[in-house]
Amino acid sequence: MKLDKLSTRVTRRMRGQGARVRWQWLRYWRPNTQSGRLVAMVESVLLPVLVLWLGWKLRPDDPLGAHAGFPWAWFGPWLIAVRYGAGYGLFGVAFYAAFWKFGPLLLLKAIPAVPFPAEFFLGGMLMTLILGEFGAAFRNRQVLHREVTKDLTARLERTKRRLFVIKEALSTLEQELTDRPMTLRDALLDLRRTFTFQGNRPALAAPEAIAGLPAPRPLPDPRAFLQLLSQSCRLVEAGIFVREISPDGLQWRLAASLGQSLPPLDQDDVLIGRSLETHQSVHIAQAALNESQENNPWVFAAPLRLDEYDEVDALLAVHTMPFMSFEENNLQRLQVLCASYLDFSQLELAVEDVRSAWVQAPIGLQQEWAQLSELGRNFKLRSYCAVWSGQGRVSDDALAEFAGLQPVESSTWTLKGRGGKPALVVLLPLLSSAGLANYRRDMVTQLGQILGRSNQRPDQAFDLDFLEVSGAPAFRELRRLLAAAPPERGATPQVGERP
Repeated sequence: MKLDKLSTRVTRRMRGQGARVRWQWLRYWRPNTQSGRLVAMVESVLLPVLVLWLGWKLRPDDPLGAHAGFPWAWFGPWLIAVRYGAGYGLFGVAFYAAFWKFGPLLLLKAIPAVPFPAEFFLGGMLMTLILGEFGAAFRNRQVLHREVTKDLTARLERTKRRLFVIKEALSTLEQELTDRPMTLRDALLDLRRTFTFQGNRPALAAPEAIAGLPAPRPLPDPRAFLQLLSQSCRLVEAGIFVREISPDGLQWRLAASLGQSLPPLDQDDVLIGRSLETHQSVHIAQAALNESQENNPWVFAAPLRLDEYDEVDALLAVHTMPFMSFEENNLQRLQVLCASYLDFSQLELAVEDVRSAWVQAPIGLQQEWAQLSELGRNFKLRSYCAVWSGQGRVSDDALAEFAGLQPVESSTWTLKGRGGKPALVVLLPLLSSAGLANYRRDMVTQLGQILGRSNQRPDQAFDLDFLEVSGAPAFRELRRLLAAAPPERGATPQVGERP
């Protein structure tokens, strides 16, 4: 059964191909847009001459067929008009008119005088013009189709080339990702996640203080930071050194290490000395270090913390890295991660007192509170904290919209307040009393517009408290405000300022 269907399909296909071969010659007379002018003129002459010769052979007394049942002779100019245009077709009409006038002289035959068939020639000429316009429209469509096809073909070729480039880029990216399993974004998120989980406890405890010397300060989780650098930047042997003052003098203590065979840190080394002097990341691939004749035991160094005298007291030193890791992207990734760790460790210098007042607070809130407190203590620059404690049912969308309307220079945190209801904590840095009053007025107005959509009043939805940012006691008061019990139902809470 399947063989019969296959035979029928093949037979139909062969018949269709045979029919196309038989009638393919008719495609020659379709409108042409690619022939030259000389070819068109030659065809415009030959075809009417051929038609007249056939007419003379069939009807010697009437070659044009003016008295026949159908004007077959006009097919010559008509086909030319369809193929090349009305102008070439009118040449055939003029040729027929000239043949009517001078044909008897050329054929040397006495033909009785017959009036000029004006209606015959007028109809043939009009049909020639009509067919010429039809051919022109068809040729315009053909040109448009050819140009569109050419443009689409060019676009297809460009798309194929781009797809080939993308394929090669994806193959290269796949190989690179196989060699480097962590991107910079993942590394930064992992670094932030490490700092967030750190809380109030350092991953590495500080050594005991020596009598008569300042107590050393611990670094924020140096072991986890080295592990992150090993995964992201492909470090093999590296260490984090902390500067300490001992009875024997200034020393660099190894706080965390990656690998086993690390040489002692010598600040007289060219690479280490340049990093300590410039407070910037330095690697051995730089031109100034390549020109030195000394044998550098370290290949990369970056400061991780500065003390109150703007001197480096924590340093990352890399001893061994794969040769392929000295590419520009990997070195930039290493520099960005070290700079992020430096920023975080600098903010951690003055956060111990604040963190002891409220351990579970977000690290960003602790660090910014400590920084603003230090500005207020050293330079008498006041900063304030606005606490919007939720009292009624406030949607998360309304709270997010209200948080987005806070001043640009402020920092906001959405925390759990009284009774588990949401609270918005806003830090307003370097603000005067007049600016605080303007902030309260503007924010109450905007909050009223937001809550007015749900027929709520600001004093029924939020309770507003202001605190001056002034160290650990004020931070402890902020914790008390957020953890305090909600007011009694009989009382009427007010949106106002509390001392």
